[in-house]
Amino acid sequence: MILHTFLLIFTAEMADKTQLMIMTLTNKYKLREVILGMICGVLLISALSVLTGDLIGTLIPLALVKLCAAAIFLIYGLLNLKPAKEEDAHSYQFHIPTLAIAFTFLIAELGDKTQLATVAFAADHMEHHLAVFLGASLGLIAANLIGIFAGKLLLSHINEDVVKVVSSFIFFGFGSLNIFEVFGADTLIIWIYSTVLISLAYIYYTRSRRIQ
Repeated sequence: MILHTFLLIFTAEMADKTQLMIMTLTNKYKLREVILGMICGVLLISALSVLTGDLIGTLIPLALVKLCAAAIFLIYGLLNLKPAKEEDAHSYQFHIPTLAIAFTFLIAELGDKTQLATVAFAADHMEHHLAVFLGASLGLIAANLIGIFAGKLLLSHINEDVVKVVSSFIFFGFGSLNIFEVFGADTLIIWIYSTVLISLAYIYYTRSRRIQ
């Protein structure tokens, strides 16, 4: 059961938005903070999925979860455009980044296909909750470790400014998709929204470097 769950969740998580999000976070935080935060988030979402996953949709509307995730993605994307300062690097040595990453991972996974798959497995195998929890947790951790180290290797060979812009637009993309899934949008609205978002990002990007 553990192996079965592991293979299912590992396969489903590959190239998933959460894996890409964790990959881009390696540009913002220290590697150990990203790994620890990811593991904490994995354990939380797996426990929620196994124990109370069938109640999540009732207690917390999926639309609200998606909007919270969208806000987090958009804020991360914007803040990521700000150039890092020496004093900022020291401030990241505290445990707050780890908690922030864990919370972000948790919100991003709620309602995701891997979370729903874990819920379904737990419902079908009520007597094997521990095995489903371990399999789902190990599958998520393995897939996201691959994303973290692949991201670290890839980002180390690219100019820092390019990395910041690309990773920020990945965050913007995920946040925007969540908003459109909740409210819907026609082509004109998407174009207007994208133009405003890109303009704000460009203004913030250029002003932050001018102030520095």
